[in-house]
Amino acid sequence: MPTIDKSYGSIPVTFPDTPHPSGGLFAAYIVSFMPDDPQHRIARRLDIEKQLRWWELMTDIPVHVIASNWQPLALKSAPELGRLAARGGSVINAPAQSVVLNRNAALQAFYASDHPWGIIMDDDAILYDSPNHNSGAAFFSEMAKNASSAYDDIDMFFPINPGKLPGQNTIWSADPVLYRDNHVFSGNHDLKGSIFIVRNFRLSDRPQILTPPHTGLGEDTLLAMEAVSKGCTVYRCENIVLKEFSGKSHFRHTRTEMKKGNEVIATKYAVQGLRMGSEHLLDRRDFLRSCLSGRPDRVVVAKP
Repeated sequence: MPTIDKSYGSIPVTFPDTPHPSGGLFAAYIVSFMPDDPQHRIARRLDIEKQLRWWELMTDIPVHVIASNWQPLALKSAPELGRLAARGGSVINAPAQSVVLNRNAALQAFYASDHPWGIIMDDDAILYDSPNHNSGAAFFSEMAKNASSAYDDIDMFFPINPGKLPGQNTIWSADPVLYRDNHVFSGNHDLKGSIFIVRNFRLSDRPQILTPPHTGLGEDTLLAMEAVSKGCTVYRCENIVLKEFSGKSHFRHTRTEMKKGNEVIATKYAVQGLRMGSEHLLDRRDFLRSCLSGRPDRVVVAKP
């Protein structure tokens, strides 16, 4: 019988009898930064325990944890980390360092693997999975059942962020049959790094995408712009929805800080057409035309 777990929020999680098979196509990498504050540490540990349980019971995808600023005693007393190896996962020790360096450590570990796709995420992120959330956790299994060539135009993608409008229900209501029967990837560069999926460029002798050195806000945007600058497509997958736990965040964003970060990013790619738009946002139109000419703005693949 499926296991129903009510500890994941207002929508109970129903774990399948056996994890969704992924055909060996995917590996997951969790960036787990442990803060120095003891209470904050406890909260982050509880989050990653729930997160790892979700991935272990929902999918057969091997999970690797970038353990940044974890103390030796904490590593030894974390049974959830000890179970990773049985599924082909691992713990990768890292010092206390920026999100850019930790995310690059995850990307580099992935590119060194033989998995065609990597799932890169923070340590408080899963997917919504219910009859009302389209493919949910089964998405990776669905993708694995299709021919790999069906996704040749996809380089990087991320789930719907329910915290931004339009929400998933508005998106899906525009054409319910389309989203029910197909994987739909829409060109979208508002990357939220809580979860994103990236192609293993090394396997096809393409340049590996890493986040360039950066200070201030905007590391998610910078990664997306770096990908585009190298001719890589970035899409929002309309079949999966991000779910973040409600723990304390490491970051606070203000429009002033976002503007400063975007000004740095616009300067970096100005020669390729990236500009500042109104207020604190980027104007990407010329940049996208310059870097992604001929690449599709939408990709639709029938579900298996």
